[in-house]
Amino acid sequence: MIELKGIAWDHPRGYEPLIATSKAFQENNPNINITWKVRSLKEFGDTPIEYLIENFDIITIDHPYMGQAHKNGLLLQLENYITPEALDALKQQALGKCFDIYNYEEHFYATPIDAAALVASYRKDIIDSLELDLPINQEELKAFYKKLPSGFSVAWALCPTDIWCTFLTLCAQNFGSGFIDNNEINSKVGISTLDEIKLHVEHSHPQSLNWNPIQILDNMGNEESVIYSPYLFGYTNYSRKGYTKNLVHFTNSPRGLQKDISTIMGGVGLAVSALTKHPEIASKYVNYAASAEVQEGVFTKNDGQPASKTAWESKTNNVLCNDFFNDTKWTIENAYIRPQHPGWNGFQEQGADIIHEGILKDTSSEAIIKRLNDCYKSV
Repeated sequence: MIELKGIAWDHPRGYEPLIATSKAFQENNPNINITWKVRSLKEFGDTPIEYLIENFDIITIDHPYMGQAHKNGLLLQLENYITPEALDALKQQALGKCFDIYNYEEHFYATPIDAAALVASYRKDIIDSLELDLPINQEELKAFYKKLPSGFSVAWALCPTDIWCTFLTLCAQNFGSGFIDNNEINSKVGISTLDEIKLHVEHSHPQSLNWNPIQILDNMGNEESVIYSPYLFGYTNYSRKGYTKNLVHFTNSPRGLQKDISTIMGGVGLAVSALTKHPEIASKYVNYAASAEVQEGVFTKNDGQPASKTAWESKTNNVLCNDFFNDTKWTIENAYIRPQHPGWNGFQEQGADIIHEGILKDTSSEAIIKRLNDCYKSV
């Protein structure tokens, strides 16, 4: 019996589809046993891969780690274990850039299994009863605050990790993807965006600076006051009947000045540790889990949020998730991709804290950006 160990992240979307696909994989490979452990969502985004490769064969990974993984030889180069035909099939059926983001310096380090970007969530039942129109762009969002009756609110996901994603999103939406150049964030762009975030904080739920997407969606799904969130990572779980007391719907976030850029790309890839003793079989599984048939079927049915175009366009899956896929597909296809160079992840973790602390303390936007760029140049 070959034993493989995997590390997922601690949410049903993060581990249930991997457990299910592992069982399905084992049916055709009875000599393989795959077990999964979980880590927090923050650890998924922040913990260096160096801490994982000795203890796990299969690793769920965020795409900005590609540069660091490449530089330090942390992950298998999957093109040496997955056939060109199979890789081409993954590329052809991946949604948007879900395949491309795991390539670095012409090496392929993870298979795309989960697609995500910042989207808007809303309580359709309450929105309809109040006869409100959802904001299409950022100007309409500012007007939307004033239309809310007493007792209802808009929430933003602005804990450190998520305020960072929102900051990058608004920069890209309004000024284009070139606002970062040579390890520096354009100061004028950054200052303008921070001023914008401060304005929205004044009109949003008082817990916004503490909440992540899961906390907001749990609140929306079980309470009655938060009826809209303009920028958070979507979760199909909440759009499925019975997951929470109330159904949560999703749509594209308000757009900025750049009409061809939606929001920041998230999602999950499946990588294989460079230290695994079973590179062939581990690579076989990560290819299996990302294949179109598995993504459309067992992966999505078991709380998954697939990266396959076929799965997103499936009528069955859209019925299951109340059109989550149809209503947010444009966002994934036009998402902003973060830098992937070595050192980015260290900067990203520090930068998130710098922005969050600066907003909490009402530090000037100029001072926050200066501190941010000083930090970036030091990584």
